[in-house]
Formats: sequence, structure tokens, C-alpha cells
Amino acid sequence: MSEPVRLADSPLPARPARGRRWGWWLLGIVGLVVAAVLVGLHFLDGWLLNTLQKQVSKQTHGQYQLRIADLNTSLLQRSIRLRGLRLRPAAQVADTLPRLRLDAAELHITGIGLLALLRKGVVPVDSAVLDSVRLDVLALATKSTRRAAQPLHQRLPLGLKGLDINYAGLQRAQVNYLPDSTQTTARLHRADLSARELLLSPAGAADSQRLGYAQNWHLHLQHSQARAQGHALDLAGLNFSTADRRFRLDSVRVLPVGAAAPHTPRLSLTLPRLMLTGLDAARLQHQHQLRVDSLLVQGPRLTLTPAQTAKPGPAAQMGFLRSVEVAQLAILDGYVHLAGTAQNPILRQLNVRSTAIRYDSAAARDAHKVLFAKSWNVALGHSQATLAAHPVSVGSMQLSTKTGTFDLRALRVRLPAPGQGKPDGARFDVTLPRLTLSGFDAAQLQHQRHFQARRLEVSGAKALFIPPAQPPPPLWQLLSKVARRSDLAELRVRNTEIRIGRWRHSPHIRQLNLTGRSIRIDQPSDDAPNRIAYALGWKGQSGRLSAPFDDRVYFASSERVKVDTDARLLRFEDMRLKPRYSPMGMNLHKGYQAPAVTIKVPSLTLTGLDYPNLVNHGDFRLARAVAQRPYVLIASDGRGPINPNLSKISPEEMRKLKVTVDVRRLDLVNGSLYTTYRSPRTPIIGKLNITRFNGSFFNLSNDRRRMTPATPLTGRATTYLQGQCRLDAQISAYLLDPKGRHRVWGTFGPGQFAIINSMTVPTRLVKFKKGDVQGIRFALQADRKGVTGTMTTRYTGLQMELLGYKDEEIKKTFFKRILSKAANVIVIRDQNPRKRGKLVSGEMTSKREPRFSVFTLWRQGVVSGLFDNVGVPQKLAQKLSESADEAPLPK
Repeated sequence: MSEPVRLADSPLPARPARGRRWGWWLLGIVGLVVAAVLVGLHFLDGWLLNTLQKQVSKQTHGQYQLRIADLNTSLLQRSIRLRGLRLRPAAQVADTLPRLRLDAAELHITGIGLLALLRKGVVPVDSAVLDSVRLDVLALATKSTRRAAQPLHQRLPLGLKGLDINYAGLQRAQVNYLPDSTQTTARLHRADLSARELLLSPAGAADSQRLGYAQNWHLHLQHSQARAQGHALDLAGLNFSTADRRFRLDSVRVLPVGAAAPHTPRLSLTLPRLMLTGLDAARLQHQHQLRVDSLLVQGPRLTLTPAQTAKPGPAAQMGFLRSVEVAQLAILDGYVHLAGTAQNPILRQLNVRSTAIRYDSAAARDAHKVLFAKSWNVALGHSQATLAAHPVSVGSMQLSTKTGTFDLRALRVRLPAPGQGKPDGARFDVTLPRLTLSGFDAAQLQHQRHFQARRLEVSGAKALFIPPAQPPPPLWQLLSKVARRSDLAELRVRNTEIRIGRWRHSPHIRQLNLTGRSIRIDQPSDDAPNRIAYALGWKGQSGRLSAPFDDRVYFASSERVKVDTDARLLRFEDMRLKPRYSPMGMNLHKGYQAPAVTIKVPSLTLTGLDYPNLVNHGDFRLARAVAQRPYVLIASDGRGPINPNLSKISPEEMRKLKVTVDVRRLDLVNGSLYTTYRSPRTPIIGKLNITRFNGSFFNLSNDRRRMTPATPLTGRATTYLQGQCRLDAQISAYLLDPKGRHRVWGTFGPGQFAIINSMTVPTRLVKFKKGDVQGIRFALQADRKGVTGTMTTRYTGLQMELLGYKDEEIKKTFFKRILSKAANVIVIRDQNPRKRGKLVSGEMTSKREPRFSVFTLWRQGVVSGLFDNVGVPQKLAQKLSESADEAPLPK
């Protein structure tokens, strides 16, 4: 059995004494460490404060001093708080440093990663907030250093590799930019700036999802002012948030100040609001691409005076940006005035909306976009400009490229002011209530220079057009700078009034209603045989058409005009030609004898008209012309010299026409010709008329293919002299004969010689006292030298009286009675056939006076033949036929 263990022999009492001694030593060491830490913390704030102040002085080589009123650190909270920061520059600062003054109430940094700070790695920080800051920028550095070009993360203090700040904020900041020069200043009365997840490191710089090292930025400015480039800026508010992807400006105002520099643009801008949504700021920084969902510009009022320099090219305009993308653009209720230019445009109530804008080199080739956008919707209120010295204003304008419509209202174009514009240039005076364009393809016009639209309608316009002194180029050439080709399916002109000045015959058209179809304007269609003024067809009518003629001596008009090119029809209704002067006034105005001609035609219808030749070449070709009830009054006065000019009313004049005239048939229906003549012998007006004129003329042409000796002009007409004596006449004339040869023949029916007394008595003082005509047959041949032919008159009981004019009265004088009896007995044969039954013919012989018309030549032939046939000797008959009155003009 073993021996029991004794408790008295155990060493247990000695071990507790040794353990107590090591514990006290450990507690003592911990106490010393804690005491050292407490002592260190007590002196850390002061040491750190002095270190920071010395570090600033050392880094700036003593040119800046930093003063900190109070600094508190908390290792438990890993935070540092600095109060009363004050940064001041020395009296002289190197040109490599800016001159700044900084005052800040507090800088509070929390959540500092101390271990990373000791290792000089990327130091995490929970927040860093600088509060109540005032920064005065007195001057900028004028020279850059190599370190200044380094990115911010390579210039961190203490050699840190980076800072990872969860939240960084600048609160209640005031910034004053006050350089030495007073030309550029800026004042920010309050700025609040914050950043989230700010990573100042190479990784943060390379992260394309970050903007300025941060994931998100928020900037808020209140009441900011600036002055630069001769302009003052006043900004009520600015908000920018990358998290919300929004940028907003409130109440921006820019005004010019001081004298204007010659090469500096000046602008005055009032902008209540500008807002960007969906702004990808990171893409803008890293890829130089501006991409936004919407851009809203509300109520801008801009007055811009551009610099007198050349326009920058597209590359210069892009600058920093490689591309611009705006999903929605809206400019609302804008006002734009481009001052200091010849055009001086003022746009009011400007409203612009656009979708899918993309501006870069690739977008310029997109044939489906207009001005880099999918669609544009532009509207204007009352706006004005000056174009080619013409003041132009519009009441409203709307353009939609999506629907292809353009609507213009209350357009007013005024003539240039006296002394403005080119005196020999084109001038316009236009009032246009409305112009609408539909089916317009704007993209095709921009990219292919091809204008194409479905319909253009002009309503209620009143226009005065004064063409340039020199004929303008054709329309296609004028439009070629904008479009190489223009296609318009339909043109409608409604209730329009047009006046054209400067031309010799300046027409005035009222109540014009015209429709043109399939209009094409380019060089090939300018002279196309199937087009009329660039269109395949025109149809319409007008109200009164009027124009002056013969240096405004005559005034022509038609109350209604109808045009139908498809039916080859042109109709004039109620046509009139009125002289401006009386017969005597005409002589006084001209300085020689000139008749006053009045013409009235109730209806003139042209059918089978070759419109393409008429419009493109001025050739006048038609199948038939019908004049209904034409009325002609020729009033003449024999007081004055004979017209010194050659007559234009002659067959041979057709050869001299510069255009082709080819009328297959001309019909005159129930016409009337009235002539009045005031002879120098008496003041009593002689009168003669031809009524019930009905005639048809064929092949009235100067076309050498149609007008030949074998196919001359032919015609047949019937009429009544003084409404009593019937006349049947025919004509045959080769109009291209240089000698002017032609033939006229016909018959007069029964009548009395006395019917022409109304003309012969007051003008020739000759009276047919008796005489009955059974019939007259005549045939004359005429040319440029004169007229010949024969006339056979069957008559009985012919007696004539010679009269005198005395005491303002036509009467039988004693001397004239004796002459009358002698003439009736010796010269005049009282009947034909003569008493022995012989039928005698008279010789028609008379020389032609080229200053008189061909109608005068025919009258000379008839008079000479008639006198010779009744017994007057041929020489005397010829002399009597050729006699013409010529007297001094009355004073």
C-alpha cells in the first residue's frame, strides 16, 4: 500500500506571489503607454497645427502663410476639425503661383484611415467638409511649372498614393475673382459643392464612369456676377447634379459694358431658364461627347452684334466636342436680334422643337436628317429683317419637317427707302396674308439640293415687282444656288393682285386665281417643248388685267381673262383700249398728227394656242381667234404736221417682226368701225361708220413655212357703210413680199352718195346733193409705191355742191355756187352707164405715203377710182386722193 501524499510538502504557496509581480509590471507598462498617449494627444493638436502652417510656408517658399485658429483631432472618431482658417499671400508672389486670399470657418474631416495614412497608400476618408469659405482670387499664375501640368492625384501632400473620400463638400462659399485687371471679374455670393465617392488616385482618373475623380457631383450657385470681354453676367441660380444628370440655369442676364472693341462680338441676353436633363457628364469629359435627353431654353431674349471677322469653319466651331447628341430640344418664346448687320433680323416669339439631334462628321452624311436632327418644328411670331435694302416683316411662321409643312402669314415687303438699294436693281412691294407649303421634303433639299413639295398655295397677295434694269437670269439659274432642281406637284394662287413696273408695258393683274401642275424648275425644263413656264399645265382666271401702251398714251384692259393650257384656250372678256388724250391733245402730246383710237371687244377667244412656244420663245401660234362685236373708234385732228415716222400698219411690216405670228383663222363677228375727223377747214367734226362687220381671215402668218406666194393671207368680209350700203370685200396678201404687194377687191351694194356727206361736208366742204348708187365693183393692187386698179360705179342723178365756211357756219357762197354748177355741167357725169348706154370704169391710181397706214392707201385708191369714174380727170382724181391736211398745231 502506497504512502499518502502530504499537503505540507506542496510548493503551491510560492507561485501566487510570483504571478502578482508580473501583473503589476504589465499594468504599469499599459499605464505608461496610456499616459504617453494622453500626453502626446495633448500636444498633437498644437504640433499638427504648427506642422500644417509650416508645410504651407515651405511648399510655397514662404510666399503664403496659413493661420489656423483652432485644431482638434479625435483618434477614436478618426477625425480632425480645423477652425478659423486664414491663408494670406506675401507682398510679392512668384509668377508661377496665383495670388489668393482664403478664409474658412471650419474644415471637418472624419473617418480617416490612419493605417493607410501611415503607409502613405490610398487613404479612405468618410467625409471632408469645408464650411463658410471666402476665396479672393487676386491674380492668376502667369507662368506654368512642370508640376502644374501633372494630374491632381500626382500632387497629393505627404506623398500619398491617393484619397478615397466618400463625401466631400464645400458649403456656403463666396468666391471673388478680382485680378489686377478690371476687365475680368467674378463674384459668387454663395456656392455649395459636393462630391460622392471621390477617388483621387490613378484608378479614379482612369475610371471612365467618373467625372473629376468622383462618382457624383452636385453644384449649387446663388446670385453670381461676372465681367469679361466687355460684358457683365448676372446669374440668379445654377444647379448641376451628375447623379440626377441635370443642369439648370435660372435668371441669366448678360449685358455689354464699356466701349465696344472692333473685333469683339457684343450681346445682350436675358435667359429665365435653361435646363439639361439626361446629361452624361462623364462621357463629356472622357470622350468629348455631349449627350443629353433634353435641352430646354425658356424665354431667351438675345441681341447679338457679331464681330467683323470671318466666320469660323466647322472644325473651329466644334472645338472641344467631338459630337453632340440631344434627344429633345425646346426653345420657348424666344427673342433674337442680330444687330449691326445689313439684314438686322428681329425674331419674336421664337419656338423651336427638335428631336434626335446628332452633330458630328458621320451625321452630316445622314440623308434622313435635317440639319443633323430627325425633325424640326419652328414657329415665329411677329418678326422682321432687311433683305437687299427691303424691310421685311412676318406676322407668324411655322415649319415642321416631320409633316413637311410650312405656313407663313402676314408677310410684308416694303420698297427700299429713298437712296437705299441699287437704283437699277429689282424692287418689291408685297403684302401676303398667307402662304402654305405641304409635302415638303427638307432632308432631300439639304442633302441632294432637290426641292420637292406637294402643294404651294398663295392667298390674297398684293405685289408690286419692279424688274432690274438688266434682264435677270432665268429662274432655274436664280434657284440653282439653293436647289439644283425643284419639283412642285401643284401651285395655287388665289385672289392675288400683281403689278409689274419699269417695263414698257407694265401689267396690273387683279383677282388672279391660277393653278399650275407638275412644275419642274431646272435647266433641262427651261426650254422643254412640253412645258409652259416650267409646268405641264396651267389653268385659271383673273379679274381686271390692265397695262399702259405707247409711253402711257394708251391704256389697255380686260375685265376677265381665262387661261387653260390643256385646252389650249385663252379668252379675254370686255377688252378695252383707251387713249389718254383727245385727238387734239394727242397731236399736242406727240407734236404731230396722231389719231386717238378707242377699241372695245366684249369677247376675244383664242383656241389651239401653242402655249410652250408663246411662253418660251414669244411666238404667237394659234388655230383660231374669234373677236365678238369689236368696236373701233378712230378720232383724228388734221391740225398739226404729218407724222414723221413710218407707219407700222403695213403688210411688209410682218417681215420685221422678231417673233413668229401664225394665226390659222381670224374671225371678226358683228364689228363696228367709227371714224371722226376734225379738218383745219372747219371746227365741225366729220363722221363715218362701218357697222355689222363680219369677216374671216386665213393664214395670218410670217412663218416662212406657211406664208408663201402660193399660200398667202386670204380673207373675206361683209359690212355696211353708214349702216345702209353693203360692202363685200376680199383680200389676198403675201405678207413676206418685201415690196408689200397685195390685192383687195369687192363690191358695194345699192345706196346713195349722200350717206357720206357727214364726212365730206365738214372736212372737204363737198356735198353730194343727189345721186343714187346701184352698185360698185372695184379691184385694186397695192405695193410700197402706191395703188392701181379699176372701179366701176353704176349710179344715176349725181350732183355735187361745193361749199364754204364763213361766220362759223357752212353755207353756199356765191363763188362756190358758180363752181358747183360748172363742175356738175363740165366735169361731173350724172350717170353711169352714160346716156349712150356705155358703162365707164374709173382708174384707181394713187401714190403711197409710207407714213400712212395701208388702210389710208386703200381709201386713196377708192377715192381716186370714184372721182375718175364720175368724170374727174385721172390726174386730178389722183391728186385729190393724195391730199392730206397739214396745219400748225393750235396754241
